[in-house]
Amino acid sequence: MFWLALLTATAAAAFGQAVSVGGGGAPEIVKIEAAVRNSTVAPGDETALWVRARVEPGHHIQSDRPTESYIVPTELTVEAPAGIVVSGIEYPPAEMKEFAFAKGKKWSVFPESPVFSAAVRASEDAEQGEVTLKVRLDYQACSDEQCLPPESVETTVKLTVGDRTSAPVQPAWAPSGPAPGAPAADEGNTFAKIARKNGWLMLLLAVYAAGLGLSLTPCVFPLIPVTLGYFRSQASDDRRRTAALALTYVAGISLTYSVLGVIAASSGALFGSWLSNPYVLWTLAAIVALMGLSMLGLFELRPPAFIASRSGGKAGFGGAFAMGLVFGFVAAPCTGPATIALLAFVGALANPLLGFLLFFLLAIGISTPLLVLAIFSGELPRSGVWMEWVKKAMGVLLFGVAIWLVNPIIGARAATLAGGALALAAGVWLGFADKSGFKPVTLGAVRIIWGLALVALGAWMLAPKAAGPGLVFETYSAEAARQAQAGGKPVMLDFSADWCPPCRELEAGAFRDPEVIRTGEQFVKLKADLSGALSDEVRSLKERYHIRGVPTVVFVGPDGSETGSRVLTAISGKDMARHMREALGQVER
Repeated sequence: MFWLALLTATAAAAFGQAVSVGGGGAPEIVKIEAAVRNSTVAPGDETALWVRARVEPGHHIQSDRPTESYIVPTELTVEAPAGIVVSGIEYPPAEMKEFAFAKGKKWSVFPESPVFSAAVRASEDAEQGEVTLKVRLDYQACSDEQCLPPESVETTVKLTVGDRTSAPVQPAWAPSGPAPGAPAADEGNTFAKIARKNGWLMLLLAVYAAGLGLSLTPCVFPLIPVTLGYFRSQASDDRRRTAALALTYVAGISLTYSVLGVIAASSGALFGSWLSNPYVLWTLAAIVALMGLSMLGLFELRPPAFIASRSGGKAGFGGAFAMGLVFGFVAAPCTGPATIALLAFVGALANPLLGFLLFFLLAIGISTPLLVLAIFSGELPRSGVWMEWVKKAMGVLLFGVAIWLVNPIIGARAATLAGGALALAAGVWLGFADKSGFKPVTLGAVRIIWGLALVALGAWMLAPKAAGPGLVFETYSAEAARQAQAGGKPVMLDFSADWCPPCRELEAGAFRDPEVIRTGEQFVKLKADLSGALSDEVRSLKERYHIRGVPTVVFVGPDGSETGSRVLTAISGKDMARHMREALGQVER
């Protein structure tokens, strides 16, 4: 044992300080090793940290941005002592792959040996000496057929804070190119690609163009009538003064977005993760829904009283700037999720000044149409009945945005039902029930056509799908298993989990097959959920049947012994029915 330990330690030292230790219940699936670019860093200097995950052949781990909300994302965390700052954690580019359990559908996964990176800096007041960085990778591993429970694996890497930074040494497996935190490191980010391939001037133009695109989203619609109303109250024969007021108004909106960019740059990847937090998403959805209610006329967005009351409504430049701040604050939460790529890019830069500049340009793009409306507000025709109808339609669109925001929380099916109900109600109301008079008559025809289209869309979204209700499983208990055995009934035992993609495919496919449902009537169907903390009963059952991954469907005869063959992945309804008949002794193996 002594010689084995010595050889292990020597091998670890030869790998440039990288020491791998397994974590969780399946360390053989994923192992990690870590290395730093400079073994010694001086106070105020920075080095790179690389972490490689070696995944057992035949398996893969989910990416940090999985394609389905129920899948557990891969997450790298680095714990550092006081005086050492870790920032700009970067994940390798994900791959979209198809697996046997879901033909025709692709999943976002990492390659076989993904390499993660981060920037490590010693603060100016860091104490000299050796420090230990603790690296942890949380992941969910799957094979082509099954998924294993979420696990974690840990390792440590040594770093010395000294008088001067040592020469860089890069392990062979570490990626070449810019150090972690540089824009070019993020291969999957559109803005990073533009900056790397076309330069920063093109990036600035792309950010402005993105802002123009966002100006066409429902999030900006409520600002249009407010902008027109406010600047009509500031009407002046002096076109230069009107233009200056409009520019001041836009500057206020832009400042709000710029602060958003500074926060993103200062917090790194943290800010982007806020937009996946359920509480944040519910809050954003509530704000957007309130904006929708204002478009429907339940209340009116007005300039703040301290602005509108100034000088008989002539608020001047200070009022215009304050208006911009207020309505930038209103629009920013709604457009925030749509700017997630820019947030991630700015977070990786970790440069507040650049974050300020990029989001300022984004806001200028968003505000350009508002700027034009503000300058020419006095010359535009007054709104009529048709404009009131358009405002209501925009309000309905905002409700749709609110549903889209909470889609990751409530699930695709619930979001589809909510969207269908909204479209159906909006079609009936806006197309037929709304009594707004339209002149000329052709505008009324357009209204009816839109109403019919929304009704058709809502009916399609609400229409029941061809799939039936599927097999109904009871939650596993030892008592239910004993009752089945006492009654001479075979048991169909389904080991499943919420985070398991092939389990979802099995539930949506084979378990809804009519032949499977008919054959299933001859079984007592029990489900053992392996999603979270396991009860003693389920843990004992898992060990008894040596369950390594999910899905696993086990058939148990009336005598309590396993019969037939196991189902270890998502299969067709025809194959599932064959397995079930085999377990009943109705077909030969």
